[in-house]
Amino acid sequence: MALREHEYIKHTLERYTNCSLDDFCEHVLITNFKQYIHAFQEKTGGEYHEGNFRIVNAKNLNCTMIDFGIGSPQAALVVNCLAYLEKLKTVVMLGMCGGIDDTLEEGDFIVPSAAIRGEGTSRHYLPPEFPAIPTSAVNLYCIGAVRKEGYIPRCGIVYTMDRRLWEFDEKFVDYLRQQRILAIEMELATIFSVAYHYEVPIGTIMLVSDMPLQRRGIKDKKKQGEIFSNYMETHLNMGLDAVKSLNVNWDKVERRLASEW
Repeated sequence: MALREHEYIKHTLERYTNCSLDDFCEHVLITNFKQYIHAFQEKTGGEYHEGNFRIVNAKNLNCTMIDFGIGSPQAALVVNCLAYLEKLKTVVMLGMCGGIDDTLEEGDFIVPSAAIRGEGTSRHYLPPEFPAIPTSAVNLYCIGAVRKEGYIPRCGIVYTMDRRLWEFDEKFVDYLRQQRILAIEMELATIFSVAYHYEVPIGTIMLVSDMPLQRRGIKDKKKQGEIFSNYMETHLNMGLDAVKSLNVNWDKVERRLASEW
């Protein structure tokens, strides 16, 4: 007999992570940088597994971290699969974005309140008129984690797109400026849409890694290395603090979720 949908999805997650589902924790951090997953493993002493996705299970913190790669299809796949974990409580994305608003600076942290669906993947999960939004009950703890590290979290709208090298499209750049968009990246609208479809509590903390519309603001190879050196540890600490708070206050978070679905 052919596998049923829930069985196939669980098998897919095990194949892509090379890890038993029994080893997953209740709270999951997702990222798209291998440097983050290795730093997380070193910081927590968790168990590392690698398939198409990289994964570390820090059971003492009740936290799993997954590096799913780059792009909306990969982002949709990981959230879709996680939705079928019976013990899953929350997912928090730790990613990077390009700042559009000139009030931002490299090294700022954004907790987006919505994402424009400029990619193509989210249409498979929500009608086009639906907004892509995170779960406010989770995002509140993301905001708190940013503040705890001494930063002022910026909240607002980011643009998710599935095109690289958009910086040289003058018409699109003009559009971004006119719409008061905070930042641009490649996964959040998809992640929010899939999470909403499957009722997965989701939040995010995004690091402004470059200011691509400013003179010499585009992230090159040298700047990429500096970003990891200067901000990755702080970013990971924020994610871990958000997970810790969500875990400790889960009863309160769960009550809030009842009004969000």
